[in-house]
Amino acid sequence: MKLLIVDDQVATLNGLAKGIDWKAEGFDCVELARNAMEARLSFRRQIPDLMLCDIEMPAENGLQLCHWMRRQGYRTRVIFLTCHSEFQYAREAIELGASDYIVQPAPYDEIRSKTRQALASLCQEKRNIRMQDIGECYDSQKKEICRSLWRGFLLGTANCERFPSLPEMPDPKKKSYLALVQIVRWTGAVRDWRSGLLATALDSFVNDIFEHLGSCIISAFMQRNVYTLLIQPNDASMTRADFDDRLQYLCDTYDVYMPCEIAVYPSGPCPVSEMPAIWQQLMRRMSANVTGEKGVHRDAKESGNAVDYTPQFQRWQTIWQQRSPEEMGQDALACLERMRAQGTLNKQSLFGFYHDFIQVLQADGRSSLSSLLETAEGQELNQTAPHSVDSMRELIRFTTADAASAPARTEKNVVEQVIAYVQANLWDELYVEEIANQIHMNSDYLTRLFKKSTGLSIKSYIIRQKMEAARNLLRSTSLSVGNVAVRLGYKNFSHFSAAYKREFGISPTEEQRTHLKQK
Repeated sequence: MKLLIVDDQVATLNGLAKGIDWKAEGFDCVELARNAMEARLSFRRQIPDLMLCDIEMPAENGLQLCHWMRRQGYRTRVIFLTCHSEFQYAREAIELGASDYIVQPAPYDEIRSKTRQALASLCQEKRNIRMQDIGECYDSQKKEICRSLWRGFLLGTANCERFPSLPEMPDPKKKSYLALVQIVRWTGAVRDWRSGLLATALDSFVNDIFEHLGSCIISAFMQRNVYTLLIQPNDASMTRADFDDRLQYLCDTYDVYMPCEIAVYPSGPCPVSEMPAIWQQLMRRMSANVTGEKGVHRDAKESGNAVDYTPQFQRWQTIWQQRSPEEMGQDALACLERMRAQGTLNKQSLFGFYHDFIQVLQADGRSSLSSLLETAEGQELNQTAPHSVDSMRELIRFTTADAASAPARTEKNVVEQVIAYVQANLWDELYVEEIANQIHMNSDYLTRLFKKSTGLSIKSYIIRQKMEAARNLLRSTSLSVGNVAVRLGYKNFSHFSAAYKREFGISPTEEQRTHLKQK
């Protein structure tokens, strides 16, 4: 806090400065001015919170200084000091908004008391301004604040205890309706609508449709292409059928005005306190809609029960190798459509379908799965394909079409790649899965192919190559057996020694000792 004392009498000025412990009164900065000009310079350096100002000063008196201060918009509190108790001075001081008017000479206790009163009034004014600013900030952001609080409540990071203190939030004691709104597919060319813009569009549609029924309406973004909708009705006259019918109108509105189609999963009426658990049920219902059916999914039963799925890997691999990747892709698309028509397509069967398809891609080097995963769009496609029929179709078309024009990879090529990788990384720990990932093949299929061509499993081949390298080091260097083991990626000396003895019939220590004797 800053205090400015203005008086043309130096003795009075110094007396006011030293006669009261201003720091104890809350002022960490005290400046003195002998006239209005010095006072203005003090304002330029730092606006004072309180000014003790003499009225009778030459050139420009205290009232004129106060007029200037008000024109500048400064809110500094002013206590006038004067040797004359003239009514005209007092009236003008009041008109200028002075906090008080002290007739000099006055005891320090009186000045201290009036200063405290002015300071208390100033602090209260600042608190009021701060609360007003907070209120204005809340008014401008209350929708987003409510959305954020509601989102946290559904996800379990916030509770509903504070809902009653916020008029825009639902009453925890009243039953309400909850819905999950999902964008299932884009129908227009624009697919990069920002989540905030989509939330605004949903908010506008929902308010138009439900404004006469709901005393509390909240729509909020939850995750990519997923939104939540809460409706707390004005009275008990709103039924679940009314809610569902209006949600269907919402879906129709999206068909007409938005470049996307939506699926809506409703629930309720139910207590607000139960909605986090219900939200999880709605998420599971959404994940079961792998075909991306739009509209209102009125069935409250969770779908996605196990359905018999016939594995396709062997058949697709045969078509891929003996005919073409393009024909295999056509067969996969036909199989997908057949499952949909027969009603056997759900999240379990789609995941099995996806797994078989990916295995075929990994078993052949012509697929562009690896290049697909190098882009953000490709990674998203690969992540959504096990959960969306539309994404699965797109994945099939992308990978098989690209593979159709690529040269086939022979068994000899594959074996050569494995051998080259092992030799290049012989000094590291090596795993079959790691090698399979590097050459984009299924690990089980790669193991069978390698053994068919070489008579050895990949694991056995790695061990043999490491032991050959170990024998060369033991015979040609002075490295200890332990150092040789570490260099070849063995952390356990016993395992290294046992593997060496199985391979050559003697321990590495005996190998080294025998070779030294021969020298």
